[in-house]
Amino acid sequence: MRYDYIIIGSGSAGGMIAARLSEDPAISVLLLEAGGREGHWTIRMPAATRQNFGGGPRNWCFSTEPEPFMD
Repeated sequence: MRYDYIIIGSGSAGGMIAARLSEDPAISVLLLEAGGREGHWTIRMPAATRQNFGGGPRNWCFSTEPEPFMD
């Protein structure tokens, strides 16, 4: 398959860019996101989302450097 645009990551920006580009029927867009199909109840239930933080298979535990003056 051939695509006019390939977007890596469907976060807020990636999803918006893919949506805007796909409004043109002459353009083909591929949006890639990491991970497989997720049907775990902690993903589908908003009140349980907190259980996905702090480790486990749905959290990659990426950290950033501390920023001065950011409390």
